[in-house]
Amino acid sequence: MEEKSYSKNKKSKMNHYTRLIIALIVLLGIAGSFILYLSWPLLTGTTIVLATRPVDPFDPFRGQYMTINYEISTVPAIEDAKPGDKVYVALNPDEDGIWRMEQATLTKPDQGIFIRGIFRRTFDDSMRLEFGIEQFFFERNADVPTRNITVEAKVDSFGQARIVNLLQNSKPVEIEYKPVKLTS
Repeated sequence: MEEKSYSKNKKSKMNHYTRLIIALIVLLGIAGSFILYLSWPLLTGTTIVLATRPVDPFDPFRGQYMTINYEISTVPAIEDAKPGDKVYVALNPDEDGIWRMEQATLTKPDQGIFIRGIFRRTFDDSMRLEFGIEQFFFERNADVPTRNITVEAKVDSFGQARIVNLLQNSKPVEIEYKPVKLTS
């Protein structure tokens, strides 16, 4: 009888460990899928360079980041478009290697390079789009230039984009760090 009880306890412990291992594998799988989803454009995307409009400096309330306005963020209004709709902007490079809007549409293009945005608001005969790459975060006390900036990004086959680098005059931006002064 003692042997049966010992065997039952051992099975119960094994069952407990098996469940724990399965739960950990599921949690790691979920976390891994989120990381893969966010990294997919960086892993498989096509590199493009986008022109920016004047860049806003960082906001002291949200930390060290800058808001970037893109040339392709304002497009001619599309009939039947409503705020919140997905808008696909077909892109083509110019002679300087800057990718510019060819056309904006509510349907995903069958071919070519395009970026997917969300229609936020309208003004005059234009629409304002957001692509999810309007903010660039950097380390505290960084001195980041805000003039003549272009953005190197990667865009996957679904139109998702991620920022790869900030460029100034076609070269990666040199970020300088100000010394930290500790005062009481």
